[in-house]
Amino acid sequence: MASQEQLFVRWIDREARDRLRKVFEDTEIELNIDGIGVVLTTAVLELVENAVKANLKRAFFLKQGFSFDVVDSYQKGLEAFVKSYSSFRQGEYDQALKELDLVVSVQVDHDADRLLVLVENNSVLLSQEEVRVRKQLAAAMLSDKLSEFYVHYGDETEGSGLGLAMIVVLIRNLGFNAENFRVFRQGTRTIARMEFPLHANYVPIRERWRREHPDQV
Repeated sequence: MASQEQLFVRWIDREARDRLRKVFEDTEIELNIDGIGVVLTTAVLELVENAVKANLKRAFFLKQGFSFDVVDSYQKGLEAFVKSYSSFRQGEYDQALKELDLVVSVQVDHDADRLLVLVENNSVLLSQEEVRVRKQLAAAMLSDKLSEFYVHYGDETEGSGLGLAMIVVLIRNLGFNAENFRVFRQGTRTIARMEFPLHANYVPIRERWRREHPDQV
């Protein structure tokens, strides 16, 4: 039985957490896969929090007058953002978020062949941000334990990357291939995609891309 659901959030609050938890509890029941509801709730909350943080950074830069295009201004803005992020209050940057039209969407789509979960935000990754995320995700794929990842690959620039490593470990513990978890830019959007094959003959999106672009693998 096919099912689709889409949620939109600007902040991670109790209502957002409860809505996501309910969606994935229902997904577990529909798919009859023990534990997948908790894994998806944990993973998606981490991804949504990262997306919300990325949007808030842009709102912060706008409100405080920092520039993404000037290296010195960007570094000062980044330091100020990291220092003050923990004290942000919900509503403080609502107007800036609305002016920039920044919102995070969560899409859940499954049928007999696969479960697809997408977390998207409409603030595109900067080149330096994309390099950092790709590096952390690649390192997470090579690590069997979170402690190993942190010791060898932890990055304190804007977070250690432990969230991505945690998601990789959770996916593996469910018995799925973590390589089907990707974070990438597409046009003016940043997308985190988790794909779970549910049928032996199903070919995941990443594998199809590899077959179609053998020269880019």
